[in-house]
Amino acid sequence: MKYAAQIEKIVPLITPVFIPALIFAAALFGFYLYAPLTTAANLTFHVLFYMTGFACFMILLYFNRRKPVFFMLCAAVSYILINIIKNKYGADYFSEPAYQNLCIFIPLNLALFYFWPPQRLLTRTNVWLLLIIFCQYALGEQLSRTGISLNAGSGAAPLSGMALWLFGAVVLAMFIQTALSGSILDYALFFSALSISFGFYYSDSPTALTLLFGAAMLSLLIAISQNLYFETYRDPLTGLHSRNAYILHTRDFPLKYSIGIVTIDDFDKLRFRFGNHRQNQLTKLIAARILEYEKPDCVYRYSADEFVIVFKSLDKNESFERLETVRRAIASAAFILNPRRPALKLTVSAAVSEKKRSDANSFEVLVRAHKALDKTRSFSHNMTSKA
Repeated sequence: MKYAAQIEKIVPLITPVFIPALIFAAALFGFYLYAPLTTAANLTFHVLFYMTGFACFMILLYFNRRKPVFFMLCAAVSYILINIIKNKYGADYFSEPAYQNLCIFIPLNLALFYFWPPQRLLTRTNVWLLLIIFCQYALGEQLSRTGISLNAGSGAAPLSGMALWLFGAVVLAMFIQTALSGSILDYALFFSALSISFGFYYSDSPTALTLLFGAAMLSLLIAISQNLYFETYRDPLTGLHSRNAYILHTRDFPLKYSIGIVTIDDFDKLRFRFGNHRQNQLTKLIAARILEYEKPDCVYRYSADEFVIVFKSLDKNESFERLETVRRAIASAAFILNPRRPALKLTVSAAVSEKKRSDANSFEVLVRAHKALDKTRSFSHNMTSKA
């Protein structure tokens, strides 16, 4: 049981990193073991790269998400320009200023679009950002025409000098941020940047170029799909099931169940006193406290200050005792936001309602619990009531 508990803690950390790491490893070992691929195979991966990139863009355009779009744009532009430069200059392409300048611009752009806060795609700001990118590459082209190389200390290799250290620093910074955030999308962006870095390093091989850049784009496609699903059916702050997941799961509730509601007391006052960031930290701490007593499959973050707990196969009295245990545990806990400041005392109010034969669906049970909760909170906090 001890080892099983440890595994349960480790598995959620491994899951986001497993797929992009597997894709990166497959591309790298595929290059080491099977290079060079045939012309037909290279052409197939070449086409798949563009198809995958187009699919990513259409998904992000539909959901109006910006963060991975410019990252993908950098990958696509670098892939296209490397092939153009190789066709133009031949085997010694990596000694040309055009390629060396590209090796400087790309890691800087990858870092910029990785750390840029997520926003909607269809905004005026992004139009200006796109124009800045075009101006940047126009500057790089002008520098290349005059024979100016920004990559100091470049040698006789596709990736060397200052560009090599720049790629390494960017990948390291992404790794640190990814380890802190644990986000599915951040893991994919990190391994995509790693694949692009190796793609530059082995860009003299057509097989490495197509496999590694294709792996970068495939990682993004899978991560974007996973991330959108997670954001739709999971609460991004606490990781609990969301309101959408509750609506989806109601059809699988058993014939006998009760629904409990837990609401954070004085939620608006907490925001006014501590701000949004600290308030989010407190919300996560309360969610963690609830999960000490209830399984995560039965807990939903229904709104900003409200959690819904489904007590399957339990009547109202049994559910009341479980809910009262949760309320007392939160009331007796000391929540620490800053080790140098005193701990905070928070309370929640709760209510529970049992499904009746006359109830058409779970929402009638939920509404009844809401009414009991509102009645209780109208005159007191830190209480549990029955509907």
